[in-house]
Amino acid sequence: MKAKTDEALLTAKETVELFNGAKSKRVKDNLRDNLKHDLNSLYVRYDKEKDEFIINDILPKLELYNFQINKITYGSGLSITRGYEDNGIDTINKDYIRVKDSISTKKFSFKDAFLKYADLAESHPYAPGLIILEQQQPLIKLAYEKLGVEKVKKLRYVKKAIETTLNCLDEDKTKE
Repeated sequence: MKAKTDEALLTAKETVELFNGAKSKRVKDNLRDNLKHDLNSLYVRYDKEKDEFIINDILPKLELYNFQINKITYGSGLSITRGYEDNGIDTINKDYIRVKDSISTKKFSFKDAFLKYADLAESHPYAPGLIILEQQQPLIKLAYEKLGVEKVKKLRYVKKAIETTLNCLDEDKTKE
């Protein structure tokens, strides 16, 4: 906030120097008309007697002061709660449970992933969960399509046995 305010003050100084240093009356009239609407945001005030702009350094100090006060006041709800309670206003305290910052991407075992895939494929064949499961366990799709649920169940969801069975199926097709 301080850097932003300092930058705005620098802009105000340049604007004041530009206006006060202008020789032409027409340039001054144009600048005066354009700047009158934004005097407070530019931290500038106009002196009619001298026909010049003056930097108003109280405004940026006030903005920084308000920023610090708001930061302290609203930084924790305790000071606001105390203020309300002092004035006889009832307040409610909420108990929040902090959730872990990172989302765990627990990888399913092959059996759990296959059963979930089979369930989704039967009930919702176009569910996005199918794609996610296929990406996590690429063997699931082949096992489901070529072997089926019962055959994989007989193989006890062992990846090596499933891969061997799939290879045997592929060899039989090449012999034919």
